[in-house]
Amino acid sequence: MKTLASRLGEWVSALHLPEIPIDLHAKAKDHLLDTIGAAIAGDGRRPVRIAAQVFRAPGDTPLLIDGAPRDPIDAARVNAVAAHAAEIDDTEGCDHTGAVVVPTLLSLAHAGRLGSGADLIAAMIAGYEVGRRVQNALGGYDAHNGAGWHSTATCGVFAAAAAAARAMSLDAEQCASALALAASSSAGTWAFAEDGSMAKQLHAANAAGGGLQAAMLARAGAAGPTAIFEDVWGGYFTTHGARSARPGELVTDLGERWHAGHSAVKMYAACRSAHPAIDGVIDALRGDEVSSEEIRSVRIELSPFLRRMICPEEPRTVEAARMSLPIALALLLLGQSLDPDAYLRFSDPEVARTLQMFSVAETEDLPSPQSVRVILGTASRDHVIERDTARGSQPMPFSAAEVRGKFRRLAEPRIGSARARALIDYVDSIGDAPLRRLPPVWEKPAPARVSASDREPTRPAGHTVP
Repeated sequence: MKTLASRLGEWVSALHLPEIPIDLHAKAKDHLLDTIGAAIAGDGRRPVRIAAQVFRAPGDTPLLIDGAPRDPIDAARVNAVAAHAAEIDDTEGCDHTGAVVVPTLLSLAHAGRLGSGADLIAAMIAGYEVGRRVQNALGGYDAHNGAGWHSTATCGVFAAAAAAARAMSLDAEQCASALALAASSSAGTWAFAEDGSMAKQLHAANAAGGGLQAAMLARAGAAGPTAIFEDVWGGYFTTHGARSARPGELVTDLGERWHAGHSAVKMYAACRSAHPAIDGVIDALRGDEVSSEEIRSVRIELSPFLRRMICPEEPRTVEAARMSLPIALALLLLGQSLDPDAYLRFSDPEVARTLQMFSVAETEDLPSPQSVRVILGTASRDHVIERDTARGSQPMPFSAAEVRGKFRRLAEPRIGSARARALIDYVDSIGDAPLRRLPPVWEKPAPARVSASDREPTRPAGHTVP
């Protein structure tokens, strides 16, 4: 009997664009452009600057940030950190799938490993599909992440390996080995939530670099442990998944039921789990329900799982602030957008004063672990907002025009309108023809741009979010 890795490797190796639903072709382009835009927005930010100092092996693979080219693996690592640094990249796949898959494929595209645009789209879908299936096989997002694992890291490495294996046209045995070898790089936990460290952003680099390296090793002849997904000592699911694992989800209805479409685009630089509540508050403020001047109290009710994730008690860094639902809502009440640089204000006295009317409570009285209830209190009544689905998710996707509008909003202040337009045209033109190299993203000297490079503040110790 074939192992799960062998069955999955066969599928990755044989995947071609005509077998993929047509709606996923366009969705892949949206996520490709969206990830490039997120990486451009990441230029100059602290995690990116540090990653660029460490991952600096020389080569000719260009970066999506303003910096010297690297070798393919280090370029993928730096670009992955850049894509995830501002918390504006896609989500709901293996979590942040684009940040690990797109940098991997751009490195291989520059090296000439992708013959056509059709190959690029097929490789992207292979990565998105495998990454999501691994997460599902681990019991799903809530079970796996609730146990403390960060699925962008633990599942993302398989997404990168699958995408790279398909891009390099590895045969079925090599694809299986690439996935099996990637398991050795599957690591990363939510410990960063305690102190706001940048480990979260660096997890994307580990996943992209580890997955690309696994595929390169398999291509060179390295054999992976193809029983890695079976019930064996040291098997991936027996180690990572414990009681929640459902290994059969890796291959159930493979090629018939597609999971790649579950990935979502984000319009706010905030943890995805905060987005339903943010949507609800924005709708309330824009409508006739309530004005920010009327609000006297804000009560957030959510599960213990989400409390740890999106209501950190002491956000000391801008990275942690972007994970904070109270800070996001405080910024909204102060009339701010939730673009990445809005969070530079997270330690301002005005934000601190606004946060004084917030309270956070854990409750099990919600429809699901991902549900959030926000109660906006005024002198006359309470406005209750309760949602667990956000705009941009599979039930409520953004249009192609909205995705391109977001890209322009992020990219044009940094690289100029002409280069932004060239990148949009490049993505929109991807088809069956031979794949061109990505147009240059930056020029020398770089244009003036908003950057968080040297002014991302920290909050003094002891200053807590209620």
